[in-house]
Amino acid sequence: MNHQVRIHSAGQPSVMQYEALVPAIVAPGPGQVHIRHDAIGLNFVDTLFRNGAFEVPLPFTMGVEGAGVVLSTGPGVAGLKPGDRVAYFFSFGAYSSERLIDASQLVKLPEHVSTATAAAVLTKGLTAWMMVAGAHQLKPGETVLVHAAAGGVGAMASRWAQALGAKVIATVGTPSKAALVRAAGIEHVLDANDPQLADKVRALNGGRGVDVVYELVGRTTFAQSVAALRDGGHLLHVGNASGTPDIDEDTLAARGIHYQHATTGQYAGERGGLEQGARTLFAALKDGVFGAIEPLHYRLADVVQAHTDLEARRTVGPVILIP
Repeated sequence: MNHQVRIHSAGQPSVMQYEALVPAIVAPGPGQVHIRHDAIGLNFVDTLFRNGAFEVPLPFTMGVEGAGVVLSTGPGVAGLKPGDRVAYFFSFGAYSSERLIDASQLVKLPEHVSTATAAAVLTKGLTAWMMVAGAHQLKPGETVLVHAAAGGVGAMASRWAQALGAKVIATVGTPSKAALVRAAGIEHVLDANDPQLADKVRALNGGRGVDVVYELVGRTTFAQSVAALRDGGHLLHVGNASGTPDIDEDTLAARGIHYQHATTGQYAGERGGLEQGARTLFAALKDGVFGAIEPLHYRLADVVQAHTDLEARRTVGPVILIP
């Protein structure tokens, strides 16, 4: 039987219900594709839809990212056929065995990218692509500070930035995560909770501020991010894992800091950007930029535990749900 995970009210992970998919999916309409999920991506943003931080109409089928196989196509769909392997990065309703989706949201997967890998990295990889090639076009020789470098986005952004010739200074929350980031080839790894973080970042950069900060944590690191930047540097605000920060716009303006709150959809939301980002990401995967992709697996039926572990920061790297 096909299943989906829905919420009927916002709240803790326990509000998610593993339900039979009723009624059954009918034939796809114009421009639509019927896909069977092989794997579903788990992203931090999922918790924000679940807990009510981002309001959605209820009941709501959880999840935004998945990968699988085309079962059938509706009228007007070109370039896709049954049996094609596809993935998408932001479309509500991913926590399901099967679904209908607009064909324009799908990217075909090359032979070297499995559906499990695609579900694990497409959203995170497109976000990392936005960080190093979109909102900030990273140049060789620049120095970057990457927060949450053991997380899905942070890990990919760190390795991609280093492959592009940047000097990377990473932060993590625990010694065990620091060891993982160092094992991935990132030399400079600091404690995100250190009250002297900005001073230590500057010390690693010859006493100078960094060129760009990739802010993925928010409230608890934001002030240190500002202090670690050089005057005129770029503060790219991507995530708020610790909550929304207080932003002193006067200080930013006085130091000429370019502050930008960027989203993946701003760069990959249109078809051209999606294709460019996916093509660049798949090439980086083929070149081994991110090393072996080994996502943590949970059954879709165990989604409550998956969310619980993600919010408790017990997971490292990408996580996928298997229907």
